[in-house]
Amino acid sequence: MEDLRIATIGTSMITGQFLEAVGLVDGITFAGAYSRSLEKAEEWSRAHGADRAWDSLDALAADDSVDAVYIASPNLLHAEQALKMIGGGKHVLVEKPLGTTRAEARRVFEAAREKGVVAMEAMRLVHDPAWRVVAENLHFLGTLRRASFPYGKYSSRYDKVLAGEQTNIFDPAFATGALMDIGIYPLNALVLMLGEPDDLMCFADTVDVTGDGGTIDLCGTVLFDYPDAVATVSYSKVTDDRLPAQIEGEKGTMIVDSVPQPRRIEVFYGDGSSQVLPVPGRKNRTDHEVGNMEFEVADFLAACRGELSLERLNENTLAVIGIMDTVRLREGIVFPHDEG
Repeated sequence: MEDLRIATIGTSMITGQFLEAVGLVDGITFAGAYSRSLEKAEEWSRAHGADRAWDSLDALAADDSVDAVYIASPNLLHAEQALKMIGGGKHVLVEKPLGTTRAEARRVFEAAREKGVVAMEAMRLVHDPAWRVVAENLHFLGTLRRASFPYGKYSSRYDKVLAGEQTNIFDPAFATGALMDIGIYPLNALVLMLGEPDDLMCFADTVDVTGDGGTIDLCGTVLFDYPDAVATVSYSKVTDDRLPAQIEGEKGTMIVDSVPQPRRIEVFYGDGSSQVLPVPGRKNRTDHEVGNMEFEVADFLAACRGELSLERLNENTLAVIGIMDTVRLREGIVFPHDEG
């Protein structure tokens, strides 16, 4: 079977990590890079072993030497660029969030379905076998009552905000902020493990970074209500969160050391005993974040070959973005292009 030929939109650190992950998966090959600067695209392609480059999205979408496109541009452009690539018959792997609203993300999935191509959000934790281990062992906890999913990572670009400078990562014009960039991880863990909640309450620390009402969130907490359980998600781009995720049942508690990339899963039972659950499938055992990106790459390849259905994961994507719509609405986090 021929390799899937994938191009990239974006030349950021995350794109470099993605290409490292591509190198860990058989059956997929880097075809070349797009950048608004052709010189930069050519330089990026050469540095990563490819000989094609584009400075036109239309040309990339029409290029028959490309089967799929990985999109890692600013959040604001994800859905727009995905729709253009889908229009050219390309499979798309879109960095999170796939769309800035649920309606936008749904349009991408519907367009892909109509065109007969794959659209998938690059949310690595939902493809990580470690979270599959968590799901497969939840029954040992008995009736689930409580869960918490924290993730906080200090952004060095916040220093620019403190100095009165503007940066895309903290600019509502680019549909960014703590919820969109960090909160989306624990929200995915929540929905993956517990499903969609019945109700929520939310709290966010926001700041006007533009001086003209451009509100962005720095950190936040969301409380969720389920028929028989409650849960919390906390997130931050201005602090480092060192707490593990915790899922509590009447017979035991499960501790997951990291939401985005679990390495240790331990269950503590009501009788005082405990058990460490093995985490399978690791090729890269370092602390480098590429460590579990390979799993999303492998699943994307399988989906493009018709070997894997993404229906459930795409529904999860819509559920999470829908939750973010609600949180933004309640906390007054508005992006210039928001509909309605």
